[in-house]
Amino acid sequence: MNILKGLTGNEAAAEAARLAKPEVITAYPITPQTSLIEALAKMAAKGTLKDCGYVLAGSEFDAMAMLIGASQAGARCFTATSSQGLLFMDEALHWASGARLPIVLVNVNRSLGSPWCIHSDQTDSLSRRDSGWIQLYCKDNQACFDLTLMAFKMAENSYLPAMVNIDGFILSHNKKPVILPDQDVVDDFLPKIKYVHALDCKDPRSYGASGSAQYYNSLKREMAKSLRISEEYIRNAFEEFREKFGREYDFVEKYRMEDAEIAIVSTGSITTTLEDSVDDLRERGIKAGLVRICVFRPFPVVQLNQALRNIKKAVVFDANTREILLNELKASIYPKEIVLYGYTVAVGGVQATSEILAEKIREAYYLSSPRYDYSIWVPEEKDPEEKDKDTPDTEESKKEENQCGSAKLMRSGHRACGGCTATVVMRHMLDVFGEDTQIAMPACCGSIIAGPNPYTPFKVPLVHVPFAGGVSAACGIKHAARQSGKKVYAVAFGGDGGIYDIGFANLSSAAERGENIIVVVYNNGAYMNTGGQRSSATPYGAVTETTPWPNFKSQKKKDIVKIMAAHSGVVYAATCSVHNLEDFKMKLLKCKDHEGRGLRFLDVLAPCNTGWKFSPENAIKMAYLAVETKDFPLYEYENGKWKITYRPEREVDILDYLKIQGRFAELAKDEEKVNQVRKNIKSFWEDLEKLEKYF
Repeated sequence: MNILKGLTGNEAAAEAARLAKPEVITAYPITPQTSLIEALAKMAAKGTLKDCGYVLAGSEFDAMAMLIGASQAGARCFTATSSQGLLFMDEALHWASGARLPIVLVNVNRSLGSPWCIHSDQTDSLSRRDSGWIQLYCKDNQACFDLTLMAFKMAENSYLPAMVNIDGFILSHNKKPVILPDQDVVDDFLPKIKYVHALDCKDPRSYGASGSAQYYNSLKREMAKSLRISEEYIRNAFEEFREKFGREYDFVEKYRMEDAEIAIVSTGSITTTLEDSVDDLRERGIKAGLVRICVFRPFPVVQLNQALRNIKKAVVFDANTREILLNELKASIYPKEIVLYGYTVAVGGVQATSEILAEKIREAYYLSSPRYDYSIWVPEEKDPEEKDKDTPDTEESKKEENQCGSAKLMRSGHRACGGCTATVVMRHMLDVFGEDTQIAMPACCGSIIAGPNPYTPFKVPLVHVPFAGGVSAACGIKHAARQSGKKVYAVAFGGDGGIYDIGFANLSSAAERGENIIVVVYNNGAYMNTGGQRSSATPYGAVTETTPWPNFKSQKKKDIVKIMAAHSGVVYAATCSVHNLEDFKMKLLKCKDHEGRGLRFLDVLAPCNTGWKFSPENAIKMAYLAVETKDFPLYEYENGKWKITYRPEREVDILDYLKIQGRFAELAKDEEKVNQVRKNIKSFWEDLEKLEKYF
């Protein structure tokens, strides 16, 4: 029996993944995909995601690379990502298609940086159009469910990976009614198959090794052919889906095209808005029709030519920055004589209402030829004479130039949450390092706090960079300064995601080289920018959005300072707390003193009230308790020597710290698990004392 539920597009895709019974799911958070993997995490915690390995990866590349191994071993696989994450996977995307692995990926469309933008357009997925993946685009929430389910069928029959694309926020976060079928019907539609190239110890083979140019050429030729003929498998999936579930899909879907004189061509959720535009135009006497592209790869050349066979004029709406759809259509209809009008809309989530779209269609209808041979951006460019009334150099900001104390290099008016301690870390860091500081900042809460271009609360140069690139960019800043003879403190400033996890390989490389930079991580113990998901800095026992109870974080947090100390190029590494400011500033000064001698690293505890679930006014108290309970001891490594820099005068029991944090609410009730935390703390402190004594 079918069930009708109100679901977001992300929830619908997660339900489809659950019903498909994948054996391995890898997850890494990125807005606006995050709620999809969180939905799967809750299913795993409740036991409704059965017989599935749900793995929290260390990066998007890690997530896809794990699935390459799992799929090659014969497992049905699923993951999801968005935007920068999809591009970070890029090498692995090509590897998966080249290895003919039927992996299913949901990409929640989002704009690409630079600059940062979390809103929706389709540049991320459309720019991966030549990666060898089947690409499907959803028009509504029901399609998010249906196409995700069908993607498994298409992928496993064609031995090509499949990408389902959902417009960020527009579909991913809006609830609509979605029909969910029974598990047995899905099982009948999607039986488990044995992959022909699954790893087998009884039949050992080598996969993906280098070979001759001719061998490589033949494999790629076969892959290109397979992508073309995958149309047959896609068509079969559509037909079987219609028979079993009663809903119809096609490569291209037509709306009021029977007598249309002008056609609109587009893809994704904007096509539902375009239906309203078509209806409006029809009422005004313009016979417009819509051609919605559902399958973008393989590109439906035959189906598009059939849909446009009686059309002399067509309007193409591209929701990407490269007029990709316009150019694809030009190539596919040549030499057919259709005059094409291109408009680029909704880039960066800019609103495109049915009225705006209808106006552009009406414009094309009455023009005898296009104004330009390229796509026109909507809205069009502002008059260059028009001045922006708001500028960064307001009278208020000028007054702030005279500020003194620890706020002298940081303005008020930033976008931090109430009680945020990351700003405290930044403020005191700038107070010590001064105006010669230049900061490289990966994606993190700090990049949101900094505010939109061209505004910034920080009165030092700050460059925003991709998630994994903070340390690398800081190295580049320092090398450029050295070549120009400038005195600059190059700082990589980020959260535990960009330093502990996705950026760790570059951090390790810079540490091994002994780069003359300072790395400051404000450690809030999770991915707080995306809403509080597990990171390798998350402590044992904590509940996060991707480790819901009872699937709490069962591993200890990464011992980042000891790891940094193991690199020969690190001259100084230490832990700090926003409560113990004298200790913190002493360590900042040591980072300055070691300028020119190698990499310096500070791990600063920065409690997050939204992620840790405590009242904002208790932020500094939480930092105090973390140190006093020895859960976050303060120590340093300097030139091969270890030292505990603060010893609590009286021991505070860890339960006093745990019970006032919502993330430990369940653990605090379990005496056995609390005792385990006590043992972990005691063991770590004893190790520190041994290091201090013998090294």
